[in-house]
Amino acid sequence: MDKTLLTRLTTLAEPIRLDILMIISASGTCCAGDILSHFDITQPTLSHHMRVLIENDLVNAVKDGRFMRYSVNTGAVTELKQILDDLCADKSVSSNVYELVSPKADENRPKSGKKKDKDKKKKKDKKKKK
Repeated sequence: MDKTLLTRLTTLAEPIRLDILMIISASGTCCAGDILSHFDITQPTLSHHMRVLIENDLVNAVKDGRFMRYSVNTGAVTELKQILDDLCADKSVSSNVYELVSPKADENRPKSGKKKDKDKKKKKDKKKKK
C-alpha cells in the first residue's frame, strides 16, 4: 500500500485533526484563531496538529501579513475520496482498485507453499518418533 495514503489516513484518524480539516473546509480559508475558537485546546496544541496536517499535504498554509491562512489541499483529499468511493463501488462491476492502491499486491499475499512445508514437517516428526 502507498505510504503516503497510509500516513494521510493515520493523520486523519486523530479526531481533532479531522475536525480541523472539516472546519477549514467549511470556511474555505481561515487562520489559527478561527480554528482555535472551536476547541478547548491551547494554541501550541493547535500548532502541533496544524503542522502534522501541513506536513502530510492535507492542508495548505499561506502567509498573510502576520497570520497564516489555511485551506484544504483539495488534491490530496480528492485522492482519499476516490479510494473510499472505489471501496464502496458496486462489486458487480469489474474494478482494479486493489492493483491501483497496491501494485505489489501479489508480494503481500500468502504463498501457497506453506501447506507443503507443514506436510514436510509432519513427515519428519513421524520419522523421529519411529
